Order: sequence, then C-alpha cells, then structure tokens
Amino acid sequence: MRQSGTTLQHIAEYIGVSRQWVSRQLIKYYGSTQIQDLVTIREFARMVGHTRRYINKLWHRGIIRPVQVIGRGRTLWGPESAVAAISYLDSLRCPICDTPLPSERQTYCSRGCYLETHKYKNMPEQARSRHRRSVAQWLTRHPEQARQIEQRKQRKYQAKKSTRRYHDT
Repeated sequence: MRQSGTTLQHIAEYIGVSRQWVSRQLIKYYGSTQIQDLVTIREFARMVGHTRRYINKLWHRGIIRPVQVIGRGRTLWGPESAVAAISYLDSLRCPICDTPLPSERQTYCSRGCYLETHKYKNMPEQARSRHRRSVAQWLTRHPEQARQIEQRKQRKYQAKKSTRRYHDT
C-alpha cells in the first residue's frame, strides 16, 4: 500500500493499528518508510516475464543485482535491474537457428531445435549401432587422425579437470 502512495495513517486505519507500528514494520522489512520505485521479487519477475526461480538464478550468476536485501531472502528490485534483466534475456538466442528465445524457454527456441541437437540420443537403437560400426571402421582406416583426436580430447579433459580443482579449493 505504501509503494502505491498510501499514507501511513491510512494504512494504520485500514489494518487497525497505530501509525508508529506501521512505520516500524516498514523500516524493519523495507528499510524505510519512504515511497520508492522498488518492487518485490514477485512483482519484478512479473515485470520481466519470468519466474522468481529464474530471477534468482540470474542474481546468483551475477547478471542482475537487487537494490536492497532485507533479512532472509527478502529482496527489493529497482528499475535498473529490470532493464539489465530484459536486455540480457533479449540477448539469449537459440544455438541451432539463432532466433531469440521465447520467455518460456531457456536454451532452445523449439522442440525441433532440441531434437536436432540431441538427434543421436533420440535415434533408434538400430541406427545408433550402424553409426558405431561406421565410426569403428573410420578409426581403423585413419589411425593417425584418430590418435590426434584422442590427444585433443585428453588435453581438453585435463584442462577442465585442473580448472575444476582450482575452483574446489
């Protein structure tokens, strides 16, 4: 009610408590009795067009920041955070067809693009066994290239492993 411009006295009369009690509660939960352009995470998520869980993910990844954190899990968000979130979300594109992602999707724009990416996993078992046989034949015909591929794979794995060890300490 306060954010919409209602006076402390009117809020107190509406609830049936004293104006001072309303003032103390506003300071306790929002840090001030002043009218601000700040919104709760629920309102912020509605403005941006995503869920609260997704907004929290963006916050923990460091993409957006709340203006104020009050107590355990209570956050207030400003207009600059909304602009940052919307511009970030607009920059997300499908890795297959390079179209902007709809608000309800996070990686691929459609089921078709998802299936295109995971076509081996979704292949019938007969097609997969045929593919494995052709790969085995190629490996026997091209042993030098196969060795180079395996070395690159090992280097990449070692680099990833050393990075993981660095972050775990």
